[in-house]
Amino acid sequence: MKLLGAIFIILATSVFGWEISGRLARRTKQIRYLITAFEALEAEMVFGMTPLSLACEQVSRRHDPPISLLFHDVASRLHKEERPAPDIWKTSLKKWQRKTDLDKPELKILEQFGQTLGQQDLENQRKQIRLAVSYLDKEEKHAFERQNKFSSMYKSLGFLGGVLLVLIML
Repeated sequence: MKLLGAIFIILATSVFGWEISGRLARRTKQIRYLITAFEALEAEMVFGMTPLSLACEQVSRRHDPPISLLFHDVASRLHKEERPAPDIWKTSLKKWQRKTDLDKPELKILEQFGQTLGQQDLENQRKQIRLAVSYLDKEEKHAFERQNKFSSMYKSLGFLGGVLLVLIML
């Protein structure tokens, strides 16, 4: 019975370590997907001359969750609600952020981007998108470095923490 309990403890702490490690990897991927989503938004708005609501809808169709969920929510709110685009972006972002593995720096970039969304001419909107992309690119590099630095450590700590806990309990 003790052996079974020890196995469960080690298994649980190992899964916890792997989950934290996985979160680091998902964060890096989600930042990369956000960058491609912003580039697609730029192409739709600037080159396709697509209205914001339709551009967001197109971006949501071309990307996977959780990135698509943000753009889908923004597009549907722009169709339904008579509020300024920055307010809609902020509302959608607050709802969406719980579904991602992004950290505060990326969310802050998205929040700042949303303050100018739909408020400027196409050329200035393009500059805002490119600015957001450049900031996200820096965050992606930082997230990738963090992932490489800490990922295996979290996996090992999960397992070794479980072993230590079992040894203490014996």
